[in-house]
Amino acid sequence: MKMGFTSVLLLPSLLMIFVFLGLPLVVIAMQSLQDNVLLQFTPPGIDNYKYLLTRPYYFDVVVRTLRLSLLTTIFAIPLGYLAAMALPVLKGRLANMAIMALTFPILAGPLVVILGWMALLPDSGPLFGPLVRAGLISPPRILGSETAIVISQVQFVLPFAILTLYTALRQIPHNLYEAAASNGAGGLQSFLHVTLPLSLPGVLSTTIIVFSLAASSFIAPHYLGGAADLTLTTLITNFVLGTFNSPLAAASSILLLAMMLIAMFIFVKLFGRFIRP
Repeated sequence: MKMGFTSVLLLPSLLMIFVFLGLPLVVIAMQSLQDNVLLQFTPPGIDNYKYLLTRPYYFDVVVRTLRLSLLTTIFAIPLGYLAAMALPVLKGRLANMAIMALTFPILAGPLVVILGWMALLPDSGPLFGPLVRAGLISPPRILGSETAIVISQVQFVLPFAILTLYTALRQIPHNLYEAAASNGAGGLQSFLHVTLPLSLPGVLSTTIIVFSLAASSFIAPHYLGGAADLTLTTLITNFVLGTFNSPLAAASSILLLAMMLIAMFIFVKLFGRFIRP
């Protein structure tokens, strides 16, 4: 009886996922197997995928997307972990203000974040302009590069990383730290033998979230990257709006989804060696 009632409660959500995610995904997958103005073949076929993966230009786009996503994840996870460990130390109003400051970039949206970096990163901007005019540094040329994309993506995904890791750290029972202290463990030993092992499932979840957000990011590569620094998201936009090539856009979308799924599988396997059952 209880199982049947639970299934009824889940039915509307499952139905919405199927209608608004499952069906469009099937349509996109079928469209990716169709011919187009560039490639003439008898559909259905995988020629669009061969075209994207065998042409050096498009293959570099796939590699660049993977590289930028991994760099974002590598920088965001340690920064988020340190901040998540510091949050419980804050008390009262200061803690509430810190939480509000973390959620502000999420509430403001990625476009506002990008506009902020577009104002800060130019050679004549408030961040580097005074140093360049004083002759202390040469113009860094960060805007329009992969560095700008990574900086912006790290800043945007950091609140998600911090809040997810903070939730994982709060679930660790406090009596475990007391037991470790009673056995003579210091701060570093408590972290290595209590905090880190028990928070690894949260680190895994955060890694998947951060990588997925970075891989599917469009605004940062579009506005902060150079014309040659296309990622799969901006490539899809070019196929849809620039050349009106829906089959290649669909194939690029499936490649992006496949890359994310493979990365998630690898993350689960890597973390599975260290997560205790």
